[in-house]
Amino acid sequence: MTTFPPNASPRTAPLADSLSLPRSAADGRRIALAAALAFLTVPLIARADTFSDIRYTDLVARLGNDTPTGLGIKVGQVEAPENSQGAYAPDSANPEFAGVTFFLMSGSGAPSSWHATEVAKPLFGNTLSITPDVESVYCWNVNSWAGPSYLNVNGASAPATPPAGVRVFNHSWIGSFGSAATDNNALRRVDFLISRDNLLFTVGTNNGAGSAAQPLVSYAFNGISVGLANGNHANATTPAGIDGAGRRKPDIVAPGQFTSFSTPVVGAAGALLFDAAQSDPAVAGNPNANRALTVKAILLGGTTHRAGWSNGAPTSGASRGITATPLDPLYGTDLLNIDRAHLMLTSGEWNGSSTPQTSVFVEHAGWDYVPSVASGASVYYSFKVHAAVPEFSVLATWPRQVATNFSAWTLQNFDLRLWKLQGGSLASISGEAGVGVFGSGNVESVSTVDNAEHLYIRDLAAGEYVLELKRQTGTQSAQPVAVAWYMPPTAPNADFDGDGTVGATDLAILLTQWGTSGSADLNGDGTVSAADMAELLAAWG
Repeated sequence: MTTFPPNASPRTAPLADSLSLPRSAADGRRIALAAALAFLTVPLIARADTFSDIRYTDLVARLGNDTPTGLGIKVGQVEAPENSQGAYAPDSANPEFAGVTFFLMSGSGAPSSWHATEVAKPLFGNTLSITPDVESVYCWNVNSWAGPSYLNVNGASAPATPPAGVRVFNHSWIGSFGSAATDNNALRRVDFLISRDNLLFTVGTNNGAGSAAQPLVSYAFNGISVGLANGNHANATTPAGIDGAGRRKPDIVAPGQFTSFSTPVVGAAGALLFDAAQSDPAVAGNPNANRALTVKAILLGGTTHRAGWSNGAPTSGASRGITATPLDPLYGTDLLNIDRAHLMLTSGEWNGSSTPQTSVFVEHAGWDYVPSVASGASVYYSFKVHAAVPEFSVLATWPRQVATNFSAWTLQNFDLRLWKLQGGSLASISGEAGVGVFGSGNVESVSTVDNAEHLYIRDLAAGEYVLELKRQTGTQSAQPVAVAWYMPPTAPNADFDGDGTVGATDLAILLTQWGTSGSADLNGDGTVSAADMAELLAAWG
């Protein structure tokens, strides 16, 4: 990660404290520069490995020329000054950035930054990024970005609004003002503007396993904190004195030699999903698909959970499958999977119900943006699993609400729980009741400090299930919550003729079997009826 020089002076008067970031062999530019030659001599290998690891190659194989490219999505890049001349922007002459227009928001005249250039390559490079068609990039020196030109830390006014059309901000830097009060003011402002302006912030944590983490800006609630796929990053929980002590970070990991370069991989994934939200016919008419909170839930819920991933749920006894720590302590939700995330997004929004449904089922991949949930109320989603599935992932996330004067904040408390649907009633699969229903993982996520809950269940048996998203009783103002899920599809499905699309021929087959127990019995109740037709129509096209 980029760091500020020791004892750096504030560049803007309203900064009450010096914004200094410690430099060390574990977390500073020194280690990034030492690795520069190795990084620069193997870009094609690094690209191929990264594209494969994050399943971008699978996405391209699935979509071909319809693969989103980030076209029309504008990006913000915030960098620490690299040298005494204050270099902070990518090299606009680099062939990777042909066709990109850079807007220098912190002044011109400084030379290009090596670090900013390397961060920009996976963020929007022509060959090294999954979003090569990003055309407009706004660049800031973090000193001016934190000052009155944007964030206005400790200032009297709110943060500035972003340039029109900017959706993703990448922060490949770490730091602290040296004062918990000032750091909290900065973090509150970050969370405030993310919600106000519908922004996706990808922010890196420190490099080096066991190294000291820095508050800025990975401890924000509303951003996405990024670590390394190999685990060589700081993963300390949010410390006492910083808002929301005890939260686990990072939220997700991606390939890269350093977190400076894994962070923009996730930023590019966000830009790709925003492109899909605006251009894919399946969701382009739904404004909820274009919300940063929705994209965040999908990115975190759609990860590849590798062997060894665990959020600490007990494997036996009364607490089997129950955890109060939704994320793995090192890998968060684990490795970015852009193919799965895109599939979840384009599977569409499936509205939850205020009561459990016994005959209306949602698809195996999808999401829901819920504008508000009353205190003590729940939202339910019913699933039909026709055959055992190796995994089922669910993630819910919501923003913290920050007072407009930044003096206080509140946070709702949600829980996630999966129930078995038996005889029209909910049956618990927590504790020993889940033995034989799921192999391992957690069916309850009940954190009291995080603004995310996560279920990850391995080897879920066939059957009918109900997912409950419950807001615990509290006095906080209702805020939106996004929930996203994925499990592999299971047969039978409504594509009876096997042509790859649910359509008129499949409907005709269902009608010929009406009242029988034929293959069109989608809900497995022994009779082809209106409930099966509802499932077919839900899958139409």
